[in-house]
Amino acid sequence: MISASSGTQCHGTDLAAASALPQAQVSNGSKLAQTLKRSREETQCDGPGRQSKRQRLEEELDPIGSSLLQLASLARGCLASTSRLWVTGLVIDDCKITATYFDRNVVACAAPFHFDEEPAKLALVIYAMSMCSRSAAGFDPHLRSWASHTTGSVTAAMERDLERPVDDVVGSFFEFPSQIDEIQEQPSSISSPVHCFRVTGWIHKPNELIGRSTMVYKIQRLSEDNTVSKEDFVLKLSWPPESRASEIEVLKALKRKLPKRLHAHLPNVEFATTFTAEQLSLPWLRLGLELSPENHEARVLRVLASSYYDKLWEAGSIEVFKQAWLDCVECHHEAWKRGGVLHRDLSDSNIMISRRGGGEPRGLLNDWDMASFVGAGKGKSSAHYRTGTPPFMALDLIDPTPLTVHPKEHWYRHDLESFFYILVWAATHYNLKEKTRDKEIHPSLLPWTSEDVKSHALAKFSFLRPDNRAMIAFDDIKPGFEDVLKDWINPLRKLIKASRESYGVALECETPSDVFDYSTCGGVLTFETFMATIKQTPRVWDNEIHLPSSSRS
Repeated sequence: MISASSGTQCHGTDLAAASALPQAQVSNGSKLAQTLKRSREETQCDGPGRQSKRQRLEEELDPIGSSLLQLASLARGCLASTSRLWVTGLVIDDCKITATYFDRNVVACAAPFHFDEEPAKLALVIYAMSMCSRSAAGFDPHLRSWASHTTGSVTAAMERDLERPVDDVVGSFFEFPSQIDEIQEQPSSISSPVHCFRVTGWIHKPNELIGRSTMVYKIQRLSEDNTVSKEDFVLKLSWPPESRASEIEVLKALKRKLPKRLHAHLPNVEFATTFTAEQLSLPWLRLGLELSPENHEARVLRVLASSYYDKLWEAGSIEVFKQAWLDCVECHHEAWKRGGVLHRDLSDSNIMISRRGGGEPRGLLNDWDMASFVGAGKGKSSAHYRTGTPPFMALDLIDPTPLTVHPKEHWYRHDLESFFYILVWAATHYNLKEKTRDKEIHPSLLPWTSEDVKSHALAKFSFLRPDNRAMIAFDDIKPGFEDVLKDWINPLRKLIKASRESYGVALECETPSDVFDYSTCGGVLTFETFMATIKQTPRVWDNEIHLPSSSRS
């Protein structure tokens, strides 16, 4: 009597059938299915275009008039409010009642019943929902109102607080057992049996109901003597597919393979752990759902605490901005060439600035949770997702043409193209002196945030051509970026245009892959040509002798 939506298949899925909405109950159930599909796209926009996406989702969920759609909107808000693991609710239509369940993996609806015919069922449902404990209601058991190792006396009121949800996540505490920390290669000086973090603010709330649904908090670390750290940290909780390599696995591999000098350009992780659906006792596991790889992909909750870094627009000067961007270009290349890892989600929100240790500001490449190991994972279910943040995604990834070679392949040159778009975005939106980023997107770049892939791709294609669209954007170049436009942006635009032309000719001629290197557009777009175009000499990160590496795809 239970049907379910896995909420993980973005393409090639009968979403109307998978939406868990009995068609006899809700005539526009397919509308919710379409809305959930958009909300769970792996493409995300953390910053540019994010507000408009939220508004569009609200417009589609609210005015339709369906109680079930409204409940889905409320469930999304509940899940994001206090790190909730799942939410249950009731849809009441006259005398007909439908019990519903939402989490980041599954949406499920029980078969409806009529309470005038079966009043005992209504009594049972209301009693269960009102009497269940905090954890049984889906509230994160790791989030609590006060620290367990408090040095003060524990009052009866404090004990009662642990039995109810926290009033506000800001000011509350996340606690995780020390033995589940996945950072084995970095000895910790913390002797406490728990890792305790006090939440001081929000950084990012998720907009989607189903998907990665990343939540990011600003935190301070609490020591065993109840003192808080002077340094700020960041706590990230997300629900990626279980098959995807974890961010901490990627970072540990990079720090093993890369020279010590490059470690300063990678995030400093304090704590990391993973929870499976079984470990969290998610209720859908006990519903006997018929799930298969075709309609479901298991997700896990990943938790990661790392140092807090400044955003790229908080550089303060054009010199710091340029150095941070260059640091990340070179770190990204070394991670791919020596570390065998491709980032795949470059945006202006994950090129950051580290000022730790009081030294010179350094560029830091953050958010490796969408990264992949080169040559590994092909054929896995997660490999078919479009990865990236829309305004900064390469043309090939936005809208592959029927002629495109390896249309699902994310190549190194695609990330190079993203670095170029980040430069353009910064030059038209960053107020470096004020350390702010314009809230309004420049009109000429607004199509870059469009979910209409045809419009999006056409806008970027036109931007690479010498037409008025690019000129309009460059007419409003921000103070300090004049030389960046002349020395970096314009030359790189010509380079990427040339690579597109070379790629297009090869596609039209159906040139074999063993004759034309599609991964570099015939050698036109590589790290070496990219750096030469902006007249920068790549740094030597250590004194070891390395044989020339073969081209990666």
